Amino acid sequence: MYENYVDEEVDDSFYAYLVEGAEFTKDEEYPIINSDMVASKVPTKVMPFSKAISYRGDLSDVVIYFFSPDKTFERVRRNPKKYLSFFRRTAGICGFDYSVHTDMPLVKQKSQMNDNLSLTYYFGKNGVPIYPSPRGGYDGLTPEYLSAFPKGTLLSLGVHGFIKKKYQKHEWIVWIKEIIETLHPSGFIVIGHLDKTIIDMFSKDTKFYLFDSLMDERNKEIKQYVN
Repeated sequence: MYENYVDEEVDDSFYAYLVEGAEFTKDEEYPIINSDMVASKVPTKVMPFSKAISYRGDLSDVVIYFFSPDKTFERVRRNPKKYLSFFRRTAGICGFDYSVHTDMPLVKQKSQMNDNLSLTYYFGKNGVPIYPSPRGGYDGLTPEYLSAFPKGTLLSLGVHGFIKKKYQKHEWIVWIKEIIETLHPSGFIVIGHLDKTIIDMFSKDTKFYLFDSLMDERNKEIKQYVN
């Protein structure tokens, strides 16, 4: 009876192929992003996935980012292989950013963090230049989570809409400080508006490369039209 099961191919319902060949962190077994997967050049252009997927022009100098509602790029999580050739036609991608919130159950936070890392690893391993994106949750998860990221490379941050209130600004200061002290990044690719006081606070430790989010671009277009 059992011989039939041994001979049958097991369906990879857990998407294990995403992290084939990876090394993993000690306890939670997050896949570790290799430094040689990370792009060495600062992007010249960026574009959200939701816009890029229907764009008919040349994307060879465009870096794609995922700092938007999860539903706009959920399709990639459902079928990663389908988008490999698409991402290979771009200048690279920022790390995936499926939502992680501190009020989520811990198991859900870990699941989202693992998916972000696993997808980033998969595309990086398969020739797509990446800009890893650390998006942490509960403080107790931070040390091991950050150990999955390479040191001394470019990283990406999506900040649009996340720094509206004083307490949010404080949280981002603490988070960026933690990243810098742990990973010593060569620079941050920042999508969205990051308060100048935060940039000035850490400008001696690393570089910040600022890009407008899609909403920022639209707001500027509206202002130009109105004026």
